[in-house]
Amino acid sequence: MGSRIRVAGGGLSGLATAVLLARQGAEVEVFDRRVGGGGRFWGGWQVLDNGLTPTDALVEFEQLGFPGVPPVRPARRAVLLDAFGGRHEVASAEPYTYFIRRGGEGSLDAWLRDEALASGVALHEGHNAPPGTEVIATGPRRADGVAHELVFRSDLPDTVMVLFDPTVTPSGYAYLFCHEGHATFGVAQVRRLRTLPEAHRMAWARFRRELGGFAVEDPHEGGQRMAFAPPRSLRGADGRWYVGEAAGVQHFLFGLGNRLALRTAALAASGVAGLWDPERYERILYRPMLASLALRWAYERLGRRGFKHLCRLASRLDFRNLLLWLNATSGLRRGAARLVMAAWRENGDESGPLPGAWHRRRERA
Repeated sequence: MGSRIRVAGGGLSGLATAVLLARQGAEVEVFDRRVGGGGRFWGGWQVLDNGLTPTDALVEFEQLGFPGVPPVRPARRAVLLDAFGGRHEVASAEPYTYFIRRGGEGSLDAWLRDEALASGVALHEGHNAPPGTEVIATGPRRADGVAHELVFRSDLPDTVMVLFDPTVTPSGYAYLFCHEGHATFGVAQVRRLRTLPEAHRMAWARFRRELGGFAVEDPHEGGQRMAFAPPRSLRGADGRWYVGEAAGVQHFLFGLGNRLALRTAALAASGVAGLWDPERYERILYRPMLASLALRWAYERLGRRGFKHLCRLASRLDFRNLLLWLNATSGLRRGAARLVMAAWRENGDESGPLPGAWHRRRERA
């Protein structure tokens, strides 16, 4: 490993990679064209998925080499809404997810920034990375899914509510999270993206009917893109390392990426040090992505009644255990994913800098 490593991008995956490299003894510089961190996620709630593997996400956080535990809010209860007006309360003995804030005081970004500075990382905010930067963490190159969010302050009690109605959000879902008076409402879709504004309006109306006249103060809108392009390695043809969404790493079912992004940081940091482990990469990153692709295929074919039955089933089982079952990386699911990849593969060569990256065929306008 060279004595000086430069990282392009100061988001979650970039800062996490920088922390791990610095703790290995490297001189690390992070270049972020934004100032203050958080970027397009400023102030909003995201999730650190705890239904991906039986190992708790916070335990894995430390196993990957990160010191301490970031500020999180564990979630054990939620309300799922279906297309027929049904409300399904779900619960789990252990947290099925951890909520994290992005951007600003008390956020995961602020925590990682403090850890980076304490580890001796040099942060250059408001600066583009120089040519030849060794680690790329600059976010998605293309949009394989899009979310439209509204972040605001509210008098809502702590709330986790998710709407599964393909007539409102085709190929996606809508969500409203509120913790300690900070709320995030959003709609996420991977197909029929032109309907996103109308889906946003309809989903908002449904949540207002369900929750009543809650306050909406200091609102600001934002959006995010989801990139899903499973690569065969995190090292590009240009010799540089790619992490997080810059590597096309995402869970394709619900568009969750934070836990997988942390895994890319650990894998890439080892790779920079000359300790790339292809078996570990296959086990903790590639196989979960393939499983999520098979789930995405099924999700887009479930229909209104299918979602209703799934929500009803979720209300009768331990919710985290159900998520663990859905995310199981069995050989059968990997085989199904390869069939889906063959059917959905984009024509032409758009693999980008990473070898063997798969892309879904773009939707026709």
